[in-house]
Amino acid sequence: MSVPHGFSELDLAILHALQIDGRAPWTRIASAVGADAATVARHWQAMAEQSLAWLTAWPTPERWSASTDVAVVLLEPGTAVSIVGDLAALPWVLSVDETSAGALLLVAAAGGLPMLGARMREVEGRGAVVRRMDVAAAIVAEDSGWRLRALSRSQERLMRDAPPGDRPRPPRPEIVAELAAVLEADPRLPAAAIAAQLGVSEATARRTVDRAIASGQIRVGCDVAMPAAGYRRGAVLWARATDPEQAAIRAARLPETHRVGILVGAAPLYVGVRARSLTALAAIEAAWGEGVDVTDRWTVLRARKRNGHLLDEQGRSVGRVPPRW
Repeated sequence: MSVPHGFSELDLAILHALQIDGRAPWTRIASAVGADAATVARHWQAMAEQSLAWLTAWPTPERWSASTDVAVVLLEPGTAVSIVGDLAALPWVLSVDETSAGALLLVAAAGGLPMLGARMREVEGRGAVVRRMDVAAAIVAEDSGWRLRALSRSQERLMRDAPPGDRPRPPRPEIVAELAAVLEADPRLPAAAIAAQLGVSEATARRTVDRAIASGQIRVGCDVAMPAAGYRRGAVLWARATDPEQAAIRAARLPETHRVGILVGAAPLYVGVRARSLTALAAIEAAWGEGVDVTDRWTVLRARKRNGHLLDEQGRSVGRVPPRW
């Protein structure tokens, strides 16, 4: 496959709008980005056909904490590419990054810590050697919450259906799980089609989607090929802090941060950052604030899988593994 060209300013604005609301009508996106709806739809179609951007429906950290155990797993350096590929094809391996320390996996389990242990045995049963495993105490931020920041604040406000306020009561967990499975395949699926799959009325389907999103159970957005957006470098930072929870919250607010976890370990803060150049790391760490001691830094050599999507060397989605854990 050829090397993709970079996104235009209009492309980036459309993508940022879809990151905020992946189900927004083209007319609302057009109003936010200053173009007509037909142009917006055409630009999106071109990016999607080149696998430079794709829509996502993903659990928020609130839903993670209620139902899922997650581990960050480092494999021995030099693990065969075929083994890493086999692991990336597993539905409960959510993300895979090749780093300077070895292949780094995000592994999820809904059956408690015993199931997480069983997943580790399966990883090793496929020929990998686990060098390190850190169980997450909390997921503070994950990839679907990261934003391109191409829109101004006033443009972002146009993308929001309603002003911020009290969150509605979420649908029952089993309803959210059923809805998530429907939206994973097509996040922009019309309410009528969702209703048919859930066996409810169109009005009920629409309300259920709205409540699940507004209550923070599902995030419908957009992911992109990072090199085409100018983010050609990534790093994983490990750190200690006098107040890990506050340090994690501050890390999640940094524009370069796409993944933040509080893990059970000597350096409990796990932070994934993406930047245009690795020389930006010093400024990123300085912006993190006082009381944080960065103990290790790994360079991301290549992202192989992110939130269920298999990626090529240019960061494009070349396959989807429906996540199940």
